[in-house]
Amino acid sequence: MSNSALALKHIPSPSANHWGTRKEKITKIIIHHAAAVVSAERLARLFTSESRRASATYCIGNDGEIIRCLDESITPGTSGGYETDKDAVTIEVANSKSGGDWPISDEALNSLILLCADIAKRNGLGKLEKGKSLCWHSMYEATACPGPYLLSKMDYIAAEANKINYPKGGVKVKINGINKARLTDELILYTDQKAINTNIWGSEVALDKNFTVISGPVYGKGKMAIPSGGFVLSGHGKASSWILENVKKGTKISLDAVT
Repeated sequence: MSNSALALKHIPSPSANHWGTRKEKITKIIIHHAAAVVSAERLARLFTSESRRASATYCIGNDGEIIRCLDESITPGTSGGYETDKDAVTIEVANSKSGGDWPISDEALNSLILLCADIAKRNGLGKLEKGKSLCWHSMYEATACPGPYLLSKMDYIAAEANKINYPKGGVKVKINGINKARLTDELILYTDQKAINTNIWGSEVALDKNFTVISGPVYGKGKMAIPSGGFVLSGHGKASSWILENVKKGTKISLDAVT
């Protein structure tokens, strides 16, 4: 059982906060909100205290960063009891504003969609379905979590994740990571402008929220601006050549896997 390569950090929760080695096959994702505007690291560290008696598989910060708290081979203690979480991967998402409908940022929403698609693909969940394989906390407990905003986005999250895993047309490609340094021959997806530190020896394209290319490939500049709500795909060496040979404005990109 693998973990998502989208999470570049691991801040583990102690054994007192989870149910131990997973005995059931993963069949669903359960989404929660943090009820706070916090970073992924701050959120993950809340689950390092044994007095918390709770954990989550992944945490997503307000800036879209993803941190793994538990391996997917461990049953988290997030949603009210073992029977609920025994077959679930759970995700805590930071808010962009406290109160009201408890919104989350576009960056956090994009990361959530990418993470849900990745979890579904690796665990054979098929197309995500709202209320079946894509679930939320208040389905199982009398709670307002995950808040009105995220609850209103469940159909959208499922649809966008399914577009990634089951694209219509376009080109499919494996990437080597997200928001990390671009090394020799690597293809990297960027969701955070601060994470882009690319040099001139490569090609980049801008993608909208649906992974459709909205700019022609740019070679020899680096540090391309991420469009609002979108992404930048950046390649070096062989990956740069792939962009130049296969991508143009209007091309639909499907991320086959993160390797």
